[in-house]
Amino acid sequence: METVEELEALEETVGTPQREVHTAARETAGPAQAWDCRNVTFPPLRPSADEPAQPGGAAVAQVLALTGARGGLGASVLLLHLAWALSRTGRRVAMMDLDPAGGLDLLCGEAVLTGLRWADLPAEESAFRPGHLVGALPVWHAMPVLTADVRGGPTGCEEAVLKAMRTEHDVVLVDLPRGTPPPPGAKVLLLTGLDLRSAVAAESIAPRLRGPHPGDAAPADAPGSPPVWLVVRQVGEDVAPEDLELITGCPVLGHVPTDRVLTKRLALGEDPVRARSATRRAATALTRELLARVLVAGTPRPEPVGGGAGGQERGSEPWSR
Repeated sequence: METVEELEALEETVGTPQREVHTAARETAGPAQAWDCRNVTFPPLRPSADEPAQPGGAAVAQVLALTGARGGLGASVLLLHLAWALSRTGRRVAMMDLDPAGGLDLLCGEAVLTGLRWADLPAEESAFRPGHLVGALPVWHAMPVLTADVRGGPTGCEEAVLKAMRTEHDVVLVDLPRGTPPPPGAKVLLLTGLDLRSAVAAESIAPRLRGPHPGDAAPADAPGSPPVWLVVRQVGEDVAPEDLELITGCPVLGHVPTDRVLTKRLALGEDPVRARSATRRAATALTRELLARVLVAGTPRPEPVGGGAGGQERGSEPWSR
């Protein structure tokens, strides 16, 4: 009993100052805010009035837009493979789907990607906090993905979103719908085939990708216009890659095969890059070309084939429609 009484006395002697310290600390810190279990919002995406949207002097990523000359060539699937291959080289990669119907996330496999979609972002927003925005996006293989859902696609804040993504990454890949102008400063990959339909479509869309665009004063192929490279899918036998270069004025950067194994994998809802495939090997080789010829500082503009002139400037007739 004496031991118990001594311990109680010792506890009172030692514990009293501690309680006083804790009480004083609470009084100094002010009343604590209790969490009511209903506040599940993301951190504010907009920067405050006295806070810059981006850190001063922060390096920005290069932008690579990918589009198809026609539907069914697999531009979105190729974009996922390029993103995976670039991330394997140590680059920080983000993806942006500008298609109003979305669907890029549906190609990522069975796992449901949770996070913000285009419809969740404030329309016509002019600036975002890069870290907060990127942290709220869906993630695929540690790469953020911004796409649309049934509620719709981009709402007018694409430029602000791209600026925020460029601050946090090394490369931003843009899934560009056909007919949509590429973002300012972007380099463009045009996926086409060797069939006549693809060749005619590539001849038509290549000048549009280079400009001019509505509101632009610069002519096509001006120094500020986006450089365009061709990626040729091995489908069809109507034309040769050299013919595509001549009619579009764009050099061929690489080739991708028609991969039936990958097509079956996508139909089953599997992750397209989880296992080895011919497309994955081709994307790895294409990535090496990208890093050597496209995604480099001060990238030289691709020299147009055939003396630097388009088909009509060389005096040739347009392809028969």
